This record gives sequence, C-alpha cells and structure tokens, in this order.
Amino acid sequence: MDKPKLTQSRVILAFAIAVIADVMQFPITAVTATGLLFIPGEFADLFVDCAVMVATTMLLGFHWVLLPSLFVEVIPGLDLLPTWTACVAYVVWRRKKDQAQPPPLGSVVDIQEVEVVSVLPNPRNSVPSSARAALPAQTPLPLESTPKNG
Repeated sequence: MDKPKLTQSRVILAFAIAVIADVMQFPITAVTATGLLFIPGEFADLFVDCAVMVATTMLLGFHWVLLPSLFVEVIPGLDLLPTWTACVAYVVWRRKKDQAQPPPLGSVVDIQEVEVVSVLPNPRNSVPSSARAALPAQTPLPLESTPKNG
C-alpha cells in the first residue's frame, strides 16, 4: 500500500478519530467491568479498535506500529491508555520525517563492463623511434664487485 501524502486535514481527522476512540473506551470498559453486557461490550470494543485501525491506515497509510496498538487495545485494562492517540502521533511524526528527507538516488554504484588488455611494457617501444635517436645512449651500469679481504 502506498503512503498517502500527509495533509493537514488528514492529520487532524486521524487525531480526531484516535481521540474519540480513546474516549469511547471508558464507557465501554465501565460496562464490561461491571459484568453487565460483558460479551457485547467486548465486541463493541473490538469493533471500535478495528474501525480505528482501518480509518487510520486509510488516512495515514499503513505503519507497523498500528498492529501493536491494536493488540494492546484488546487487553482489558490497558485499553484505557490513549494508545490510538499516541500511535497516530508517532505515525504522523515518522511520515513527516520521511517526507522531509530527499528521495533516494537509486543506484549508488554504477558498474560498467570493461575489457582490460594488458601488455608488458617494452622499454624500447615506449619511446617513439623519432625521439629515440635524440636520447643519449644508455651506458650499462657497472656490476658491483664483492669486496676482497686482504
């Protein structure tokens, strides 16, 4: 799924949905904690959490931190924490940080196929023949003799 471009209206709507969902958790938890309507209350709580997950994903794009938030909301007692609001704040912060960075350059290393032909250099062939005539004749170096003990 592509990440949608963050606009101010998308961010405000995502925060509004998250805050409303976190506030709705209190009466649902109160109803289920008293024992009255325990099963319907838990289903309502799960439905709200799934709806918030879908709406947040549609507004901000999918982010992996949405999944742990959904699982934390299923645990009774922990669902009273404002996890959806915190999750939306984190996702918005990461998306803005990602959009502020320049896009990647693509391939950084450019590889070209090159044929390398190596020829051992010949000192006589390294100088053109016209320039060879102007060079002084090379005199051989004397061989070093071993010192005589005597």
